[in-house]
Amino acid sequence: MLNLLSILVIGYVYLAISVFIFGTIYVLARWLFIRKGPTGTYLGFPNLFTYPGQDTRWKAFVNILGRIFLFTSMKRNPYVRATSLVFHWSLWIIILAHADIVLFPYMVSSGIPESTMEMIGAYVGTTFNVLLLVSGVILLLRRITDRYLMKISNMADFFAILIIVAIGFSGLAMRIMLPPDFAYAQASPFILSLSSFSPINLPSSPLFTLHVILTMTLFLYFPLPVSKFMHPYSFFTNPTLNSVYTPGEIK
Repeated sequence: MLNLLSILVIGYVYLAISVFIFGTIYVLARWLFIRKGPTGTYLGFPNLFTYPGQDTRWKAFVNILGRIFLFTSMKRNPYVRATSLVFHWSLWIIILAHADIVLFPYMVSSGIPESTMEMIGAYVGTTFNVLLLVSGVILLLRRITDRYLMKISNMADFFAILIIVAIGFSGLAMRIMLPPDFAYAQASPFILSLSSFSPINLPSSPLFTLHVILTMTLFLYFPLPVSKFMHPYSFFTNPTLNSVYTPGEIK
């Protein structure tokens, strides 16, 4: 039988994931079907005179991918670009690495020893977690100490970094303070029970509970209007970025 804390946390998990999925779909659909900018254009129509050399849809797509994954729009500030790359890529790798918690039973049945998975998590996971925290703190301090950035920043800008850093700290604390097999012996069964809609009680670890609550808060916040986390998706619905350069002609 589920205890009260488990009921509350599990309810929060389902709420956060539902808001994340349906909220993200709603925002993307809204961006696709509303007019944008002073010209009131839809996605890529009409073609705009922007980005000379971007004369095919493929080049437009590559330009968008470069902005999202390589931060090509930040070439003028290589220090900030490098820090941002470390921060974002560490975050993405950590998110992907969490797949082992869900895939654990299948990986073990395929012959991968649990000790090997624990060792990879201990070294690789911890390394990227530390990189995430260091780069996140640097970006936060830059926003606080830079007079111009501080002037144009609002609470959403600070919350975006703070929530990720808090999740990183709680994850690192779990790695240091909990048993090496915690992820597979306790966290994995709990996560799998949620995915099968047959939830079991939370593992008896306040750190894990905190980590789950912080992560779900990020999921819940992700598609909200005040959030800054949806901005990478906006590149794909931006008429300017998707336009093809056609000299002397408007289509």
